Amino acid sequence: MEPTASKDPPKSRFTGVQELKAGVRRDLEWLLNTRSHGDEEVDEDAEVRRSVVFYGMPDILGLNPQTPAEKKRLTKSIETAIRRFEPRFLDLKITLEPFDEVERQVRFRVEAKLDMEPAPEPIIFDTVLASGSGEFAVTER
Repeated sequence: MEPTASKDPPKSRFTGVQELKAGVRRDLEWLLNTRSHGDEEVDEDAEVRRSVVFYGMPDILGLNPQTPAEKKRLTKSIETAIRRFEPRFLDLKITLEPFDEVERQVRFRVEAKLDMEPAPEPIIFDTVLASGSGEFAVTER
């Protein structure tokens, strides 16, 4: 960078994409680690469900990720939160991996295309839910 330049030099597409992906990873982690205060059982319209009251995930402490019904519920909750609050994702796919008995962690993969110009960019995040804390950790693959 030139100290006398009036603006920074343009970034390469690669640098711009990497920075965007890092920001999306951070935003996804925040989304998954925020607990929603909305009641999914209440019959609200679509606009209300996209409000800040519903931002995040429902409370998942006490979830038993070993049962098929709870796995399905967790996967649906993750997918719903991402579809609702992460409009940059196209062709979203959530894949839940087998429960890790030793580390007591739930692992899943978030695959999508990042909506950007000139063309969508494939993106994959490996995500871990620690059973004890209920915290999600998201890493780009």
